[in-house]
Amino acid sequence: MMGFELVGAGGYVVNLLALAVLFESAVRYVVASVTAYFISNVLMYVGNRYYTFRIGREGFWSAYVRYLAVGLIVAGLAVLVLVLLVDGMGLHPTFGQALALVIVTPATFILFNRWTFRVES
Repeated sequence: MMGFELVGAGGYVVNLLALAVLFESAVRYVVASVTAYFISNVLMYVGNRYYTFRIGREGFWSAYVRYLAVGLIVAGLAVLVLVLLVDGMGLHPTFGQALALVIVTPATFILFNRWTFRVES
């Protein structure tokens, strides 16, 4: 699991930086959140594929389609949590995004590990 943590930490930082830049550029925080998630999603796919799960090139695109599908679910969950934290609790969107990503991480790992990067025997 160490690889997932390292790749995830890098994706987490990219996500928060992207959200902060977008939000400070007057992009609505929900749109900024989804956009930031998918920017980091691409980077994390490559990192998880080659570093965490050590899967070669075979099935790259079919796994990426699964990764994007999981990404949609995760981005949706993260946005729901983010809206609760920002609109419901008054947190700043960047701090809310930081917390939302931490909250959805366990589900993210399970979905990516069990479905996206499954290894056929």
